[in-house]
Amino acid sequence: MTSQPSHSGQKINQRLLNAPDGAVLTLAWLKSQGISQKLANHYATSGWLHRVGEGAFTLRAETPDWLGAVFGLQQREDSLHPGGRTALELASQAHFLPLGGQAPVYLFGRSNERLPTWFTRLPWAGRVEHVRTNFLPADLGLREHPAGNFAVRVSVPERAILEFLFHQTIDEAGYEHARLLFEGLGTLRPELVQTLLEKCTSVKVKRLFLHFAELHRHPWFQRLDLSKVSLGSGKRVLVRGGRLDPKYLITVPTPAAEIPADAP
Repeated sequence: MTSQPSHSGQKINQRLLNAPDGAVLTLAWLKSQGISQKLANHYATSGWLHRVGEGAFTLRAETPDWLGAVFGLQQREDSLHPGGRTALELASQAHFLPLGGQAPVYLFGRSNERLPTWFTRLPWAGRVEHVRTNFLPADLGLREHPAGNFAVRVSVPERAILEFLFHQTIDEAGYEHARLLFEGLGTLRPELVQTLLEKCTSVKVKRLFLHFAELHRHPWFQRLDLSKVSLGSGKRVLVRGGRLDPKYLITVPTPAAEIPADAP
């Protein structure tokens, strides 16, 4: 049970005593626990709740971390979730990428979804990269990630790597990051990868994914049926002056070893 300040003589909804500590509690969550907006405001005035912003509270008078804030976001009827590089970090599959307190946090959602004001005014909100896109189905390839005494929905690695390729700049450094990521993705589930590729609407992402997958030749790659994956037509110039992958028709950075010594 979460500890609460002493307020003798005051009544409090018992469900609030079991609310997840460190998480943002929105009016939607409080309503699901039988706590009206009027009662929530009373609890905030009485010190049982701390107001983070309009319609958002925490149990303690402290700034929630980003996972606690995402818990609050996910009480709404939308698809916002940590994805891409952030989801891979949460799954411990991106340990070689820059981490730390200032690392970007990638939140994915539908193109019509917006972050609420209370979220954008949190002191660390500048780290958040809000990616609004419909290139994958909203509910495919998500899992529950435990964060203390609550959980948030995040992308599974199969979805996260596609999201990573969507938000990653494919210059020399970005290409190398992606290549290293694929080295550690030997246990992806081919059935889920197949479904995601078939549902994915970004030709660039699908071609890049297959380029790296074939480069590493993980066992799951051999089980994919690429005849069911639409790759569009024509070339895609991702890197001007790069080399062309003749199979997937994308240009990628030329490794330094392949550049002639007398090149300008």
